[in-house]
Amino acid sequence: MTASDRFDSVRETRLAAIVDPLTRAMETDRATTLAAVLSSLGKSNAFADESLFAPPSASRYSRGRLWADPAGRFTIVSMTWLPGQGTAVHDHAGRWGAELVVRGTMLETSYRLGERDGAGRARLVVEHEKPIDATQVGVILPNVDIHEVTNVGTGVAHTVHVYSTLVDACTTFTPDGDGWWTPAAVALAYDA
Repeated sequence: MTASDRFDSVRETRLAAIVDPLTRAMETDRATTLAAVLSSLGKSNAFADESLFAPPSASRYSRGRLWADPAGRFTIVSMTWLPGQGTAVHDHAGRWGAELVVRGTMLETSYRLGERDGAGRARLVVEHEKPIDATQVGVILPNVDIHEVTNVGTGVAHTVHVYSTLVDACTTFTPDGDGWWTPAAVALAYDA
């Protein structure tokens, strides 16, 4: 057995210890159950292995598909953020799930969808802005959650996101400067 084979074997064992409880949680179809299991995994340092995360990128936060359920029921995505890196304002394309901060401090700004105009633009109203520290979990509700997330810490941050289906796109919102936001479908890429 080569060193690479041993590394892959150890990584697969660690990944199974994560995937098995998350699979059981996803079978309940309850975001609160998923959040509790994800929180427990975070507090037990299940995501401490750096190999679970894509390396940081100077141009944007990095996304890694940690695991995709073969039946398409859910996806586990790991993200790596340099200080100041963040997402665009986005939705979750009707998915439910949960997000865990593994390391660092993230700032989440949540929005409520207001009225829409004839051109498809929307008014977004800030609902809250809150820091999320390591081991804290947030719940994603379908067709409700619109937010942006930014690493406000001084070091690299890691987060884990569990979504109720495979993840390949979402909608981002760009401000028009007149109180309206323009939505756009965006394909999501993975770095690892």
